[in-house]
Amino acid sequence: MNLPLTSLLIDCGWKIALLKVGMIMFGLLSFGRLPFCRALIFLFSTFSFAQADEVLMLDKVLSVVKENDYRIKQLSEESKAYQAESEAASYLPDPTIFAAIQSLPTDSFAFDQEPMTQLKVGLRQMFPKGRTLEIRSEISDLKSGLQLMAGELRWLERKQLSEQAWLEAWYWQKTLQLLDEDKIFLAQVQEFIRSLYEVGAKDQSDLIGADLELLKLSEKRIDAERNYQIFRQQLNTLANQTLKGASLSASLPQIQTIDLDRLDRNNLNALLAKHPGIKALAQEIMLSSKQVGLVEQDFEPAWGLELSYGLRDGENMDGSDRADFFSAGVSLQLPLFSNEKQGKSQLAAKQRSEVAQIKRDEALSQMKFEIDSLIQQYRYVLKQRKLYETDILPTLAEQRKSALQSYEADQGNFRLVMNLFLKEQGAKNMHQRLRVNEQKLISSLNYQLGLDNSDTNVNEGAR
Repeated sequence: MNLPLTSLLIDCGWKIALLKVGMIMFGLLSFGRLPFCRALIFLFSTFSFAQADEVLMLDKVLSVVKENDYRIKQLSEESKAYQAESEAASYLPDPTIFAAIQSLPTDSFAFDQEPMTQLKVGLRQMFPKGRTLEIRSEISDLKSGLQLMAGELRWLERKQLSEQAWLEAWYWQKTLQLLDEDKIFLAQVQEFIRSLYEVGAKDQSDLIGADLELLKLSEKRIDAERNYQIFRQQLNTLANQTLKGASLSASLPQIQTIDLDRLDRNNLNALLAKHPGIKALAQEIMLSSKQVGLVEQDFEPAWGLELSYGLRDGENMDGSDRADFFSAGVSLQLPLFSNEKQGKSQLAAKQRSEVAQIKRDEALSQMKFEIDSLIQQYRYVLKQRKLYETDILPTLAEQRKSALQSYEADQGNFRLVMNLFLKEQGAKNMHQRLRVNEQKLISSLNYQLGLDNSDTNVNEGAR
C-alpha cells in the first residue's frame, strides 16, 4: 500500500500536517512503519514539553540585563560622588587660628615687665581667587552629569547587544523547528521509497539518497543547536546570571522605532541632540569651558583677612592697667610674576575645549552616515523579505509538490525531488534570516538614534 505524501505535508501547514499525520498513525502501524511513528511520537512529546516550559521573552532579558549590569551601578555611584564633591567645593578653606607670645624680655622673662609684651591670639582666613569656588562646584556638577550620561549610553549599548543576541538565538531556535519539520517530510519520503523498493518498484539508489539526506539533516541540526547555545550563553553573560527558560518565544518580536518615512534632517538633528553620547560630548564642551574659566581665575588676586587680639599685663607709669591690643589686616596675592605660566595654562584649556567640540562634530557626522546606511539596509531587507513571502516560497512549494507528485506516479526522478526540497529548505532559512536581520537593523537604528523604549518597544510579531 502506497500512501500519498503531498496530501500530508505539502498542501498543509505545519500544525495541520501534524494533525493529519497523527490521524493516520494507527494505519501506519498496521503496515509496520515503526521508525516513522517513533519520530512522530518523539516530535509530539518534544512539542508538548516545550509548550510546558517557561518561555524566555525579550523584554524579560532586557529587564534583567539592566538590573544586573555592574557598570551602570558603578557610574550611578560615581555620579553621586561628584555631586557630593560639588557641594563640598562651595565651602571656604578652613581658617587658621594662631597664638604667640610677643616681645617677652629675655633678662627676666616677666610678662608684665615691658609694655610691648603680649599674648597674641588671632584668626586668619584666606579667600580663593575670583569665582574659583563657584566654578569648581559647577565643574563637579558637570562631571556628575557626565557619569549619568555614561550610564545611559552604557545601557543603550547593553540593550543593543542583548537584542542582537536574543534575535540570533531565536533564529537558530526557528532553524531547529524547520529542521524538525523537514525531518518528518524526509522520513515519510524514506518510508514511501522503502515500501516501493521492497516490491521492486524503485531501485536502491533512491533509498540510499533518502538515507543520506536524513544524515545531512542531522548534521545541520547539531550545528543549529550549537549556535543556539552560543547565543543563549551570550545572553547569560550579558545578564550576569543564568536566565530561566528552556526556549524563547515562538513568535518573533517586533521592535518598535520611529516612523522612518518622516525622519528628515530637522527631526534627526533633534533626536541626536538627545542621544546620551552626544549629550556627553556637549557636556564635555561645557566642562572644558568651565576649566578655561577656572584657569582665568589665576589672573585674579587672592586675598586674606587676619584678626588678632593681644593680651597685656602690668601697669602704665601713671598706675593704670595696660590696655590690650586689637589688630586687623588684609593680604593680597598679586599675579605679578606668573603671567606667562598662567597664559600657557589658559591656552591649553582653550585647546582642550576646541578638541571637545571637534569630537562632538565628528560623532554627529559619523552617526548621521551610519543611520543613513542602516535605513538603506533596512529597506532592502524589507523588500527582499516581501519577495520571499509573495513569490519565492510559494513558487518553490508548488514546484516541490509537482515534482513529488510526478515521482509518486513514477514519472519523475528522486534527485529532482531532493534538489527542490533543498532549495525550499534554503529559502525558508533565508526568509527567517531576513526577518531576524530586519529586527536587528531596527535595534541598531534605535541605538544610533538614542531611543530607549525598553518598556514598550517589543511587540509580539508573526510566527
